[in-house]
Amino acid sequence: MKLTLNLASRSYLNRRALRFSYLAVSAVLVLLLAFNMYGYLRAHTRVGLLNDRLAELEQQQHVENGTVARKMTPKEQERLVADVEFANEILKKDGFRWTLLLDRLEDVVPERVNIQGIRPNYREGSFSLTGNARSVNDLRTFLDNLSGSPDFNDVYLLRQARQESNYGGSLVSFSLVVKGAF
Repeated sequence: MKLTLNLASRSYLNRRALRFSYLAVSAVLVLLLAFNMYGYLRAHTRVGLLNDRLAELEQQQHVENGTVARKMTPKEQERLVADVEFANEILKKDGFRWTLLLDRLEDVVPERVNIQGIRPNYREGSFSLTGNARSVNDLRTFLDNLSGSPDFNDVYLLRQARQESNYGGSLVSFSLVVKGAF
């Protein structure tokens, strides 16, 4: 015996509402497709007009200059690359901000240490520093401040020597290199 009992008065799936929602979604998608096609055709036409205008301007430039573009020889290319590298190096040197470096150094130099000279090395991003300290402890404090600063990565003491001061007493002269400073 096979019992099938359905107490629903109508079908569970509302096919009419489902078809209507399919139709609404399809209409929205068709509208979006039409809008995108219009944008694409408009952009494609504009690109074509711009390419035509660019070709016209290039032709006009060649006519006015009376020159035709030619290929460069390898020697000319090497010379051009060398000139560009030289110009980039000058721009890098010009981009160096001394005030920023001096401001950073001012924060780490103790009172009893004076700096006599700073010489940057732009290629390595480092600088050499020469100066005097009143004592070895002052020099050590300066080196600790430099090493502990987040602005300066690697600090290397190159030379230290005790020398007589012009005003009496002795000083510790030093030179060091700070790498990764800029």
